[in-house]
Amino acid sequence: MSAAALQRVVVRMLHDPALVAAVYADADAALAGEDVTAAERAWLTAPDPRRWRADPMRRYRGLQALLEEFLVAGAYAVRQGGVAAVDAFFSSPAFHRAIQGRAALAPTFAAWLAATFAGPVPAFAALEGAIARSRRAPAPRAGAGPLIATAPWIEAVTVPGGTLAAWQRARASLGQAGPLAAAVDPTHALPAVAVAAEAEGLLVEPGPAIATASPDLVALLERLRAPRPAGEVADLADLGVDADEGAELLDDLVDDGLLWRLPTAGSASNT
Repeated sequence: MSAAALQRVVVRMLHDPALVAAVYADADAALAGEDVTAAERAWLTAPDPRRWRADPMRRYRGLQALLEEFLVAGAYAVRQGGVAAVDAFFSSPAFHRAIQGRAALAPTFAAWLAATFAGPVPAFAALEGAIARSRRAPAPRAGAGPLIATAPWIEAVTVPGGTLAAWQRARASLGQAGPLAAAVDPTHALPAVAVAAEAEGLLVEPGPAIATASPDLVALLERLRAPRPAGEVADLADLGVDADEGAELLDDLVDDGLLWRLPTAGSASNT
């Protein structure tokens, strides 16, 4: 028996009427594999099923919070399938896995948008997902030690060429007053976006501050998500940089706040 597992099932049921129906129809089948006892399953089905819908706006408040972070990706997804298609996230396996596994919901939503919708949505979801992760990172601070890693407040992503400019145009078209209302209004015109074949690298910092970056820099920052001894990563031959130049480059990136130095591997954890 796990109180935490039961609580997560409750959260899922509060957001997904389809799960409520499945649990009431056959709790053993609907909750197979979850750490919930037979007695706890009986508790879930003891109330009148209408009690699970006592707050009919709960799911929409959750959708509103997600769309406020994924405004542009959400707006283009709404144009493809309507608000109901985006709201379907709360009935998706991705949502249920995230809640049951205590995964962060923002990156889960970003990945779901990218997998569910076409056109520019995956690119915009990647960019806005990076913004969401950067926003949640700890504040920049100085560090020293033998290990080096990408600063947790830095997000480096590779997206189709022109994504940043298209995202900025779309964001501006939604206006400053009531952008969420414009995003979910299918009559509000959005700029046409053509997804380019070539890729562009983007660096995202809290703010957000977004800048283009070379594919090599993005590759290096992604490589250093896990801390490594500085001496091991100074040799960047595959990026066209020898060991001496690499050591200088790493120092420059630390000075620029893109990398940080750590005394131990555990100190890089981002909680």
